Amino acid sequence: MKKVMIPEEGPDSSTSLARVVHPLNPVATVDELVKSLIAAGSITHVKKKRAVYAEGKAATAVFYILKGKVKTCKWNEEGKELITGLYQVGDFIGFDALMDGARYRDTAVVIEEAAFIEIARADFDFLFRYNNSFLRKFVDILTGNIAEKQEQMLRMAYSPLRKKVAEALLHTYRKYNPNNLQEFSIDISRYNLAALAGVARESLIRTLSDLRDENFIDIRNGKIVIPDTRKLEQLIYSNKKPAAQANE
Repeated sequence: MKKVMIPEEGPDSSTSLARVVHPLNPVATVDELVKSLIAAGSITHVKKKRAVYAEGKAATAVFYILKGKVKTCKWNEEGKELITGLYQVGDFIGFDALMDGARYRDTAVVIEEAAFIEIARADFDFLFRYNNSFLRKFVDILTGNIAEKQEQMLRMAYSPLRKKVAEALLHTYRKYNPNNLQEFSIDISRYNLAALAGVARESLIRTLSDLRDENFIDIRNGKIVIPDTRKLEQLIYSNKKPAAQANE
């Protein structure tokens, strides 16, 4: 099974929200919480390819990403990796397991040097007790994550290879380019893109070459550019059967 480098010590949790926010005057928004913890020096830096938390470990904290990119992933018995989520600045990771008091369900690994704010379980309980808007926000995030992972499972189970790759490309594009900037290039390794699509790396590379030849994507200096996302959407959502199959 593939091994992941786990820090010998987890992110520093010595700074508790209880010492930052008075219990009779809890912060009102996530932005206020982040600013309070930054002011208290509660920032952890993690290098690329290092793990933030590991699958199966007790969920003791939630992490807010201040800088960098993170993937959550799992491995099967043969050591094949499956990426279950991509995250960047402004995202929370690890809260789904924390909310039900369980263990982390996957492993979070840094794919671009990152900085985090760690929010301990006791602090989360405090915020939920005194501020219902926090609870509503995280329920909304959790609901969105569940729906996204359900779609991913369906794609990997039923979609043909081209659609799997196209959906992984579009998902990555939308995740890392929320403002829909033109000529945005996707900076993700072929290994990670294959793990997100749930396909072999060799199959991914062949499919990317085909999509480039058909003008769905462009590849510049190793980075993937999607000139027109609508073409990929048509590929993904088209239900047209191949001619040979339609004539059966």
